[in-house]
Amino acid sequence: MPENTDQKPENGPSPIGEISQEPSAFEAFLDANQKKLIILGILAILFLVGYVVATGLQKKAKEEAAAAVADARTVPQYEAVSQEYAGENAGGSAIILKSQLLWSDQLQEEAIEALETFVSEYPDHPAIGSALTSLGSYQQQLNNLDKAREAFQKAADSESAASSLALLSLGDLALQAGEDEKADEIYNKIVSEYETSHLQVKAMAQNRLKLINVESPSEKAPEPPKPTITPGATTPPVTVPGRAPDPNPVITPGVPTPATSPPAGEPAEPETSPEPKNTSETDPAPATPAKVTPGTPTESETPVEPVTPAKSETPAGPTPE
Repeated sequence: MPENTDQKPENGPSPIGEISQEPSAFEAFLDANQKKLIILGILAILFLVGYVVATGLQKKAKEEAAAAVADARTVPQYEAVSQEYAGENAGGSAIILKSQLLWSDQLQEEAIEALETFVSEYPDHPAIGSALTSLGSYQQQLNNLDKAREAFQKAADSESAASSLALLSLGDLALQAGEDEKADEIYNKIVSEYETSHLQVKAMAQNRLKLINVESPSEKAPEPPKPTITPGATTPPVTVPGRAPDPNPVITPGVPTPATSPPAGEPAEPETSPEPKNTSETDPAPATPAKVTPGTPTESETPVEPVTPAKSETPAGPTPE
């Protein structure tokens, strides 16, 4: 008997790919919070605009402050800038420049006081390491070595661009104090920690290492005696081997004639110094000019009578007897 293949519609399979006509969850969220989202978007845009405006104003203010610092030239001008921009980097930079100007004007105490004020009021300033190094250098020049070490140590711990130079100064202080081991440790620390940076300071530290345990000379070496020159002595000529001396030397008046050296193998005769002449005995006295009477012929004008030659005498012969 054939099976009944007819099926009732209510018992048949459901259609494939049925599409729901209800709104999605995201659309429902947008519909429910549309006003809130619009308000949040407006607030975000306002915040972005405000940030851009504030950033531009800050940049402009920094540029104006930097220009004010650059335009200052005297101590009162730096003081005015530091007060106007107190708490800002420009105010701190003005204090540093003021201290440098005071130091150059030989106002050492005022310069140190300005740097100490900067260190206490601007601990986070980008130039804090340089300021501490300058403070240590000023104290060292005034022979305040303890305060200098303290400032150099703070500068070295600041991990700034001036840290290596501060370490080098600490090593120099230790070397001057005779603490060779401490100085050697500091210099080697510079060489190891600043292997690829601060090459100039590293080279200086390497040169300092060569000075450790080197004793400075206590006494000055005596100078060689100066050659003595005897008045009237003649310098013997330089003889060239294989060449005979000139037999006819050129004699210049007033220049002593050099003595000839004896042939090889013969003893040289000792030179005798010329005896001093007594000018009072040998030199003739200057002639006194004779007085000449006008009209009287002088000796040169008086005619000289001719001399008559004497007659030759005839030799006497024998007398005739």
